[in-house]
Parts: sequence; C-alpha cells; structure tokens
Amino acid sequence: MRVTRDILLNLAKENAAKLTAKDRGLVCVYLTGSLLKQNPFIGGITDIDLICVHDRPLSACREIVRINADVHLDIAHYPQEAFAPARKLRLDPWLGGALDLGAISLQDSTHWFDLTRSTAISQFWQTANVSARSRLFLDSARQDWQALVDGNVPQGIKRIQTFVNAVRKTANAAASLSGMPLTVRRLFIDLPERAEKAGIPELTGDLVQLFTSAEVTDDSWQPWLTGLNNSFTVLTTAKTIPPSINPTRRNYYEKAILALSEERPAAAVWVLLDVWTMAANLLPKTEPAYKEWQDFCHQLKLDSKTLSARLEVLDSALDSVEEVIESL
Repeated sequence: MRVTRDILLNLAKENAAKLTAKDRGLVCVYLTGSLLKQNPFIGGITDIDLICVHDRPLSACREIVRINADVHLDIAHYPQEAFAPARKLRLDPWLGGALDLGAISLQDSTHWFDLTRSTAISQFWQTANVSARSRLFLDSARQDWQALVDGNVPQGIKRIQTFVNAVRKTANAAASLSGMPLTVRRLFIDLPERAEKAGIPELTGDLVQLFTSAEVTDDSWQPWLTGLNNSFTVLTTAKTIPPSINPTRRNYYEKAILALSEERPAAAVWVLLDVWTMAANLLPKTEPAYKEWQDFCHQLKLDSKTLSARLEVLDSALDSVEEVIESL
C-alpha cells in the first residue's frame, strides 16, 4: 500500500480520537513533526508525532505504537502544567517551536490549544527569545566540548556519544535562529538552508567534516546497515529501550539512510552515526554487534588520534554561532 500524507493525517485523527476515548484526563491531542510539511517523507516513510496533554499524573512520557512496518505513532505525553504559563513556551525550542510551526489540534473540547498557542507564538520571534532558544543548544554544546577538551569523558563510546551530542547541539543552535530545531533524519538535510539564513553558510561543511571520512564509499552502506540491524536485533531482548531506538523505528531509520546515501551521503552518515551510537550504548561490550559499531567508528576515524583536531574545528563552529547570537 502506498502511504500518503492524507492517509497518515487520517490515521492521526483516528488515533487521537481513540486516545481521548480511553483517557478522561486528556486535555488535548495535537499533531506536530514531519506531517506538518507538505512532503514529510524520507525514503518513502515518516512517523506520526502526537502530543498528549494531561490534567493528571502520567504513567509514561513517550511511547511508540506500531501501525505497520512503515508507519508508527510517536506519542509524547505532558502534564498540563508543562505549558503554564504559556508565555514561557516562547523560550522552549521544541514545544514552542512546534506550536509556531503550525501544530494541528486533533482533540480539544475546552479550546485549551487555541488559547495556549496564541500566547506562546506571540513575540516568539522577538530577538531576546530567539537568542535564548539558540543559547540553550549552544551552551550545552560548549559544555560537551569543554568536557572533551579537559579529558573528563572516558575513552570509548561515552566519548564518541558526547562528541556526537556536541555536533547535534551546535547544528541546532544555528537551526533555531530561523525555525524549529531539527530531528536526526532532517538535521543535515535542512541545516544548509538554516545556516545560510543565519549568515554562516560554511557551518554545515565544518560540521560535516567532523564525522565523515574519505573511507565512506558506495560499498560501505550495506555492511553498516547490517551492523545497525544487528544492534536493533540484540536490543529486542533488552528490558528497557529508549523510545527513539525502539525496534519499531528500524525501517524509519534504515529507509532514510538508504535514500540519503545516494544524493546526500553526509546526511546519511549522520543518521547512521547518531542512531547506531545510541543503540550501541545499550549493548554489552562483548556483543559482536558492539564490535561492528566500533569498526564503523574506526572507518570514520572517530578515535583519540584525530579527536583533538576535530575539537578545534568544533570550537571554531561554536564560535561562529555565538558571534551570530551576539550580533542579534
């Protein structure tokens, strides 16, 4: 069956109604994420992002609900007080950003959504608010960079995870200057345009060189994807798995990587590195799947021998974003 945006929008409405019927404490269900775009697909696949607002204590903050192999719900749950007062959402790059982008109310009997959104997006693009949202990412990235420079992060996967986090946050510090932060699949697809708007067109190239190497060839993808799938397979027996790497999301990532590898290899490497590192972080070090992740990182030359030079480039990238923020 060919999946279209209209089909997914209908599924979103149907599932919002089901959620509301099951939970009397639901104040509102609204749609956010990629389906707000006219073309939400990467590799012919996307997810359905729902925000559920509750007036009582929560049993879960986020859940992944499988519909079929290529479609799933990504449901985030928030207490109503997380949105109060609504004006504080002007400083929240994710919740406030989604409301500003055009989140769609699916279930809201009390008009809570309209009242909250109108306040949240009022003055959302005021300079002080833009600066504050961008600095949330920039300051956190600088802390990661400093910890790496000072040697406060152990060698191995913890060090690579911290480095990956710093790159992601630096990219989103720039992206937040002109829009909502970018998720893992879209980060290095949309960043060039966002960086251009921020007046730092060279930022994307600087960040890309931090996690790519000349060893990325057409022959690399299949062994790497096999390794990623092996990690997901091992995690199916884990007691707790973060929603972001729930096995249901395997196709969501794999099809994006395959599609991007042809025309946007750097964006594909990024998705693979970010997701695979999250998965590997949960694997026993004795697992063959963990060794496959290590080999992948070795091919990207993400090791102690090259890290100091990469940190210099990251430092420069952080400085360039900070200069933009200071000039606002």
